Amino acid sequence: MKEPLESLIPTLEKTPPFPWADEIWLMGVWKNSPKSGSIARSMPGLQSNYRAVKQSVHPEDIYGSPYSVFDYIPDSLVSQEKDLTKIHGRINKLGKKLILDFVPNHMAVDSPLIDAHPDLFLIANDSVSFQNSFLHPNGNVYVHGRDPYFDGWTDTIQWDFANPGVEVKHIEILKNIAKQCDGVRCDMAMLLLPDVFEKTHEKKSVYNWAHVIQSVRVEFPHFKFYAEVYWGLEERLLQLGFDATYDKSLYDAFEKQNFGFVSENLRNNSNVKKIRFIENHDEERAKHQFGEKSKSYFTLLSASEGTLLFHSGQELGLNKKIPVQMVQTDEEERDSTVEEFYIRAFAVISKRRPESFVLWPNYKEFNGNSVFIKSIQTGNRTEIILWNEQNFEVSGWIPFQEGILFQDTLLDLVSGQSFPQNPSEEGIYFKLLPNEVQWFIF
Repeated sequence: MKEPLESLIPTLEKTPPFPWADEIWLMGVWKNSPKSGSIARSMPGLQSNYRAVKQSVHPEDIYGSPYSVFDYIPDSLVSQEKDLTKIHGRINKLGKKLILDFVPNHMAVDSPLIDAHPDLFLIANDSVSFQNSFLHPNGNVYVHGRDPYFDGWTDTIQWDFANPGVEVKHIEILKNIAKQCDGVRCDMAMLLLPDVFEKTHEKKSVYNWAHVIQSVRVEFPHFKFYAEVYWGLEERLLQLGFDATYDKSLYDAFEKQNFGFVSENLRNNSNVKKIRFIENHDEERAKHQFGEKSKSYFTLLSASEGTLLFHSGQELGLNKKIPVQMVQTDEEERDSTVEEFYIRAFAVISKRRPESFVLWPNYKEFNGNSVFIKSIQTGNRTEIILWNEQNFEVSGWIPFQEGILFQDTLLDLVSGQSFPQNPSEEGIYFKLLPNEVQWFIF
């Protein structure tokens, strides 16, 4: 990015990005760490990732990890202002809400907060390995931020959640963030849970997410908290006050083709607080990971009641995952068939309303085989999403009813293919190949 984000706002106001989106999550807005940049440029294991997205890599292309936060003030690549209130206001004028990152587990190794609050960060004991700790200029040996299953992120320093002062400091940081946006996506939010922290660092955590969230909402009652969370800990964070949590289990089921789990998950009406995706900055591009099936899987996600997380570039069918440390890459060729699919899909999704979703309570069987069918009604328009969960071809009839009337031709939004229809008293005929998804509008 060669221009600060704020200089691009007038252009965005004329042609708003993602007009169908309710919220825009901007990643990497906080002041980046110079030390993180130097580490990212020197790490041998990252070089091939850089070269995969840029033929000729220069030092200025590698900026450092946005999850190694130097301080919670705008980075110069984003804004020259002291905060993001102007950007927030202008995004709100576009009819969108602004979501920003909060990285609760750690800060950058060179953050000025370490000098200001040296006791709030975790000092290494004799059991901490060399690669998971570092000597700070203040003379203390601190622990790198990490999770229990991997070595530490070497450009970060771990908050000490055994110290009650960390919770106080986080509330202060979050209240300042809440003046600049409508909510936060909390990175690796489960690492702060007492049992997870103890498993990772052998210390008792006194950190209480519920108290943190409640304290912020005293002043900002509508402020949203979203949790990046794994390991089956989603429900615990919802009970602590988060508005929604990642649903990585559904992504994994698509990857492993565990379609029984996918079907059960999508039919479950209690998943309204789940954040679902087939692509994000941590995962491979959807087109690379799932190929042509990415369109089918996105269609199934669009039939669910939860929050749909969409990654910039997904709508273009891009294949190359961009390392988070990079700020400039080569332009990648678009996939026109994927781009056309998302144009069709979002033309429909953008017209939905919260009250539009109507799940058919009785799933009909066709020739003795179950077919996933969902009806989504908005005014006088009805969407029908069909999915053959079987590994063999299935066909049948959808009976005429309210919202389902005869049409000469049906356009499948997934494939872009048109299907002529012959009049029949039985209803609408369909035929689905194994695992095929179709999406029609009546």
